[in-house]
Formats: sequence, structure tokens, C-alpha cells
Amino acid sequence: MATCEKNSTVKSAPKKNLRDSSDISRSDFPKGFIFGTGTSSYQVEGAAAKGGKSISVWDDMTLRTPDMIVDGSNGNVACDMYHRYKDDIKVMKQMGFDGYRFSISWPRVLPGGRTSAGINKEGIDYYNDLINTILANGMTPFVTLFHWDLPYCLQLEYGGMLSDQIVNDFVEYAELCFQEFGDRVKFWTTFNEPWSYVVHGYTLEDHYRTDDPTSIDSTVGQPSSESDVSKRTIGIVLVSSCHLLRYSTSQDDQQAVQRAFDFYGWLAGSVDWVGLNYYTADFVAYEKDPSGVGYPADQHCIYSYYDKNQNPIGQPTVLSWLWMVPQGLYDHLKYLQDKYKKDMPPLYITENGVADKNDPTLTAKKACVDPTRIQYFQEHLAAILQAIKDLNFDVRGFFAWSYCDNFEWNAGYTSRFGIMYTDYVNNLTRYMKNSAFWFTKFLRASSTTLPAIDIKGQVEKDPAPVSKKRRAT
Repeated sequence: MATCEKNSTVKSAPKKNLRDSSDISRSDFPKGFIFGTGTSSYQVEGAAAKGGKSISVWDDMTLRTPDMIVDGSNGNVACDMYHRYKDDIKVMKQMGFDGYRFSISWPRVLPGGRTSAGINKEGIDYYNDLINTILANGMTPFVTLFHWDLPYCLQLEYGGMLSDQIVNDFVEYAELCFQEFGDRVKFWTTFNEPWSYVVHGYTLEDHYRTDDPTSIDSTVGQPSSESDVSKRTIGIVLVSSCHLLRYSTSQDDQQAVQRAFDFYGWLAGSVDWVGLNYYTADFVAYEKDPSGVGYPADQHCIYSYYDKNQNPIGQPTVLSWLWMVPQGLYDHLKYLQDKYKKDMPPLYITENGVADKNDPTLTAKKACVDPTRIQYFQEHLAAILQAIKDLNFDVRGFFAWSYCDNFEWNAGYTSRFGIMYTDYVNNLTRYMKNSAFWFTKFLRASSTTLPAIDIKGQVEKDPAPVSKKRRAT
């Protein structure tokens, strides 16, 4: 996921009273609607130097410049899902999820970045077994080809995304994945959050420096034969806040809102489906004379979480950039429908979630109590359901971010987005948070009503306090 977003823009729809979020059930959603959860390779796999994998740009950055990460940590071990995926997928299935979104690590299958440098059979075998395990548990795999962990060898050779050569190498990588896994995977994503990868890489300089990966046409890597096309669908995952008018309905402010959208650069007709990562919303107003030069200044936009009367946009969370604004998700879907009309492809909410801060004073049992996360999911699912029913919007699935606490990019292990608690001190053991119990009841029963949950039976004794800082290993 992204740690901040000021990217697309949405004019606010008239405020609508969303349906009571405490009175929704899985059966309210359309038949075939997919409920899933998600992760990405670098954030959860670990095994950074095992199984024939070469290093990625994130391996290099976190080890060479650990000060780029809040707690100086890295994903060398992460959640060790490389060795534990069978148990994790079994838990997902037991909770009632029917989809799992994950990414393939490019340097794990192609350590040299391209097929001519050698294909890593261990990496291919790993993802084959992962996909087979997902299917054996009656779940649908959603596979992302690129979730930011570029092979470092390509960065060294020609600057990675700075060079047009990346197009040819990505095509080889994509075609290899289609060839090896395409007979069992219907839903493919080319890139996860290209906006985050570019803007955080250059404008904010807090991710690995890159160039614009969207310079790779989204049709690149499309299956070559007609029979392949009929079996597989290609999408892209985009991150976006909902941007609302802040001060007035003046022409300047309205144009600022639209201009922020234009700077995002979405194009209709380029994919079979769209994944939307939605977390929050903010207010936008016109800025006549921005300071500095570059991407933010060129927008002539002021972003804020407070309106002209200093009223907050929503309920705050522990992260300064993430406010709970479920109305914003409804407004965003309304905007997309009005903007793209018949050209709007089917949409999946591919990430949605909220974090807790890693508190070293809490035991695992206490850290599993997460009422804010339950409220967040309840209210955003209600917003999606409202858009489906009122707007007839073609939303086909929802993926909770994330399955388990993991390496959260620049935040390291200081932010916990998981519905499963990961004990970083005691063998990376997973524990169900209350939100995981809530999802289990929502997905396997008829009501979201949450009973009193006592996880004492699950955690027989309080584990050791959670570590504030994870050592690089």
C-alpha cells in the first residue's frame, strides 16, 4: 500500500446518508462478489536470499540505507510467508475468504531480471505450489506482476525504470508468468499503484528512485493467443483518495479539483478491469502561487483534512494521512460512474484498511483488540453496498488490507495493517485480531453483529511484549 496519496480527484457528490453499517451481511452483495484479503511479496515472504532469489531494489535500499526506514528494519524475514503460506491460506479459507491477492517477486523467478539470464526453477515451483494451494482451498488467486520489488540487477545495469529497456524485460517476465501460471490464474494485475511508485520515488524521495512505470503500456504483457485472452483478464491497481471541494464552489476551486484528477492521468479502455486501493479522503482548494517547482506545485492545489471552518473530514486514526471517510468511497465511485460512463470497466476494491501503531507495551492479546479496524471495514463495506444498490455500480470484489501485520515499506514494522497479529518477537506466530473474528462472522454467517470476543482461548498466555524495533537480519 501507499503511505500517502494526493493523486486523483473527485468532485463531492451530494452527501448521502449511508445505510446502517451494523445491518449488512454477505448475502446483501451480488452473487459471485469476491471477498478476499491481500499481501505483497516483499512485505510478507521473507527468504530474501533463499530459494535462488536475487536481491530487489528494496533489499538493497533497506540494507544499504536503513535510515530510509522509520525503525531501520527490512524485509529479509518479514512474516516468513515463504515457508508458512499453506497454514496462512488455510486460515484465510477458515475465515470465509474466497480470494487472495498476492504478488510475484520478479527477482525470485528471474534472478538475472530476464529469461536469457536464467529461470529460477525453485521460484517457479514456489508460486506454482502457492497457486495450487489457493485453488485447493476453494479460493481465487489475484496475481500482481509488479508490486515494487524490481530486480536490483536491472537497476544497476540500466537504471531500472529510467530506461526503455525495462519494457522488453517486463514483457519477458510477464510472458513467463503467463506461461507458467496462466492455466490456473484468471485475474492478473500489471502494476500495483504506479502513482505511489513514481511520486514517492522522485517527488517525495522516500521510496526507491524510479521513473514512471506507466510508460510501459498496460497492454504490454497481454497474452499472445486468442485462447489465452479468453481465459485471462488483465487489470491495473490504482491508488486514490477521494478529493472534495474545501472552501467554496468557485470556478477556481472546482478547476483545482478537476486538475488534481487530470494530474493522475487515468485512461479508459486500457484494461479489462480496474483495482482501486482506497484508504481515505481530503479537501482540495485552489493555490494561486505555490512555492517551489515540480509535481506538487504544478497542480496549484492545496490539500487539507480540514474544511474552511476547521471541521475534520472524518474520524482520525493513528496515521496522520489516514482519516476514516467511508462517504468518500461512495463519492469516488459516483464520480467514476459519471466520468467514464459506459467505458468504466468492472472494478474491484483491491486494498482497503486501517493501521494500528506497533505499541511495544502491549501484549499480543491486548494488541488483538482493534475496534477501529472493525468500524472501518463495516462502514466502507456499507458504502460499497450503497454504490452497488443506488448507482448500479459494477463492483465485483473487496480485498481487506492486509491479511497479517507485515513490513510496511518506509514505516517498517511500526504500523500494523493486518487482521492477523504477527508476533515479531515470538516465532512470527499469527493471532486472530477481533477484526479477523468479525470477518469470520460476516463471511460465514448472516449478520455483522459482533459478539463479545474473548481471545483468551486462542492465546493461552500473554506473549512477550511486542518489539519496537526489528533488527536487520
